[in-house]
Amino acid sequence: MILALLQAVLLVVGTVVLAVLQRGQDRTLTMTFLLFSATIVAGVGPLYRAVDPLLGGRNVLTLVCDVLMVLGTSTLLWGVAKAVGAARTWMRNVVVASCSVVLVLIVLAFSTLDPVPTTTAFMLSVGNQPTAAVYSIAQTTYLGLALGATGIICVLRIREARTGLDRVGLWALVAGGAFGAVRMVVVAVMDLAHVAGRIDVTHALGLPYDVTTPGAVLLVASGMLLLVVGHRVGQGRRAAALARALQRLEPVHARLGTDNEYPDSDDPATRLSRLIVEVNDGARRSRRPLDAADRAALAEAEAVLASA
Repeated sequence: MILALLQAVLLVVGTVVLAVLQRGQDRTLTMTFLLFSATIVAGVGPLYRAVDPLLGGRNVLTLVCDVLMVLGTSTLLWGVAKAVGAARTWMRNVVVASCSVVLVLIVLAFSTLDPVPTTTAFMLSVGNQPTAAVYSIAQTTYLGLALGATGIICVLRIREARTGLDRVGLWALVAGGAFGAVRMVVVAVMDLAHVAGRIDVTHALGLPYDVTTPGAVLLVASGMLLLVVGHRVGQGRRAAALARALQRLEPVHARLGTDNEYPDSDDPATRLSRLIVEVNDGARRSRRPLDAADRAALAEAEAVLASA
């Protein structure tokens, strides 16, 4: 219960934080947090027992939560890929197609289960039914593969991280992907053992399941938050560096620069680029070498622009 509440609080707070930080930007990771939040919050025991009877008292809320988790994991993979510059059209098509197949499969499997009254231990109640194994393994395999793919993408992009927060966030997502992959195997073995009547195996794997399930959620949620916060910190640093470079280069431009009649721009990087070009043009036309201070200001501006 405590872990479930911790996950719920982290995800709800994270959804609000991301909604603010990603205002005016791509909201894929915010949507991921929202879907995960709805899944975890609805699964908290007292709330689940209060809501599911309103849906018929046959654990339809479990199906809703699992559908939301599959959708959230899909947006996670796509959102992280976009955040680190690894998104490709073929990847989006694979995610959409595989997600659709899994959703159809789990809805069909759920509809064929012998219903049981509202319970917060759904798979323990129906796990002896073969269709329940299909229901659980299908979604868990998809979650594990999607989280694993997210982790692989992050490993390949760690060297490109611009801030320490970016780096920690990527490693958290890698760890979350590893937990998700391990959980995939654990759940598959538990489900098959339950159908086969080997309840002893199911109980023996209870601890790995109890560790990897919240572990994957907490690590992935933390990684997403750190990735977005790190991106904002990086943006702030770049903006400050551009402002300093502009302030230092403007006096040089006033003395030596030429007016090339470029259109005005409110973008600092565009303005800095224009000043650099016009200072260099002015120095060439005057045929006077820049002094040490001017060369330093120009070099700083060029370095800041290259890293922006």
